[in-house]
Amino acid sequence: RRLLFTSLRALMPRRTKTPALKRLPPCHNYYFIVGWFFFLVVLIVALIYLAIDAVMGGPLYLYHTDNNNDGDSSNNNSPIIEHLVPLKKNGAKNYNDAALYPDFLYEPISSPDLVTPHAVQPARVVEFYAPWCPHCKHFAPQYKKLAAEIQTNHPEIKFYAVSCVAHHDLCKAQKVSSYPTMKYFRKGSYNFTIGLKKNANSILKELGYDADNGGDKGSSSGSNPHNKQDKEIARVIPFQRHDVHDAWSDAALSFEFALKNNIYMENGPLSAAKSDALREWLALLSKSLPAQMKRTHILVDALLNYFDEATRGQTYMNQLVRRHVKEMPSWSWQTCTYGENDMGYTCGLWQLFHVMSVGVVEYNRHNIDAPIATGHASETLRNYIDHFFQCDVCRMNFLSQYDSCAFDGCHRLSERPSLSEQEWREFPLWLWETHNDVNVRLLGERLEQNKLDKPNQWESQQARWPNLFTCPNCWREDHSWDESDVFDHLHSLYWSGDPSYIKIQSNDIGSAVVGGASSRGIGLRWKISGIIFVVVAVLMWLSSSKNGRRDSGKRKK
Repeated sequence: RRLLFTSLRALMPRRTKTPALKRLPPCHNYYFIVGWFFFLVVLIVALIYLAIDAVMGGPLYLYHTDNNNDGDSSNNNSPIIEHLVPLKKNGAKNYNDAALYPDFLYEPISSPDLVTPHAVQPARVVEFYAPWCPHCKHFAPQYKKLAAEIQTNHPEIKFYAVSCVAHHDLCKAQKVSSYPTMKYFRKGSYNFTIGLKKNANSILKELGYDADNGGDKGSSSGSNPHNKQDKEIARVIPFQRHDVHDAWSDAALSFEFALKNNIYMENGPLSAAKSDALREWLALLSKSLPAQMKRTHILVDALLNYFDEATRGQTYMNQLVRRHVKEMPSWSWQTCTYGENDMGYTCGLWQLFHVMSVGVVEYNRHNIDAPIATGHASETLRNYIDHFFQCDVCRMNFLSQYDSCAFDGCHRLSERPSLSEQEWREFPLWLWETHNDVNVRLLGERLEQNKLDKPNQWESQQARWPNLFTCPNCWREDHSWDESDVFDHLHSLYWSGDPSYIKIQSNDIGSAVVGGASSRGIGLRWKISGIIFVVVAVLMWLSSSKNGRRDSGKRKK
């Protein structure tokens, strides 16, 4: 005990030199122990708080902000009724019934012992979405506005939302293959029609109503709901710092998230076309990912070695993954989420694509006898997005660009293996141009959604990465690109690892994970915990100094 107290006291700064500690004064001993006890309790509570937040892994819903659900699927602050995951407080059977068979989608089973008949379901609209889907996020404010507008004249019509991240099995049972998916049910019916309707008249017609009675009135409030926010909206999102380890980490995270949520959208084994697309994608990743992404390589190798098992169903896929790596403690992306972790999946997916594209060049440099054809790599990427990326608008935009040979892809990307590094570089450069086109288009969509002016030429240029300030050598005086310097910049960001500022606003496809360190942004909770830590440490120092002066005074007397 004396040795422990001596060691702890030696760590505390003292203003006066004291002789070797023979006996701690009773009063000093008491305050010392209480102070350190309080300090350790605060530190432990802060760490537990951060751990719980990490395990939560980000939001599961767009229309309901509280992840601690009480089983009530309503949200009084919104016209949208979010279907939540209920607590298992009423037994497994009731839990499964509530989670997998909600009464707005499935007709309740009748029983001869039933005294009160089941209520007739009203006309209703159900949106199936994923929180990470950029177009689902863009559509969410419009869906709320349409619901409020229609319910002004037809309050009996209900509007529901189902998160396919929180309710993956339910979405598979409903055969939801893209996001957002809208289903329209007429009163008392469980038959539905599908389609993304963006005005009140169209929705009312689908529900069997007279569209002229409470149709599309535009902005019924008579004012722009975004006016109060216009001054707070940044026209061009600022750059965010990250290095190559962050890119690898987020890429690995999105790869594993896709295995869990985006490969199987229906029950049962994968179709032959999907199996072929997945096998080709895994084979490409096994060759093109850096060795530092150890966890991802373990998963890729396991999936290829046990491919028949992996393609039998989601349960088999999950079991295979867990046999080879520990379960991911959280889904927390960092590099380009800007505080919105639900956007991390698409962000990390773009990171994965860029790492893979630069990796193709690296692989060919070291395997000159059997290089990867750039056309084969791009076609493999195209097929993966076609089959396993469920954001419908995002997927169609990418496929449309690829199939129409945008950015001269049909000539730049060859199906025949080449020995020219200049030809290999065309693949990452083509993907970079495609991503930049997405950035510019999303900038216009974001400004339009917030009722702001269209982007000017300077803003469009700043939406492309790397911009003039990040990579001056990448831009010529005539505002054209120097592709040789651009490739060097891509290589440093996704392979060699020089830290830099980049622009990856991946809202569209439109470190346990990697074998290296990761420079992470400091979140709000870490800042709060750090402040608490510093404040308590200062209080401890002041208390120790005060006691030291008291002891010194006693010795003088």
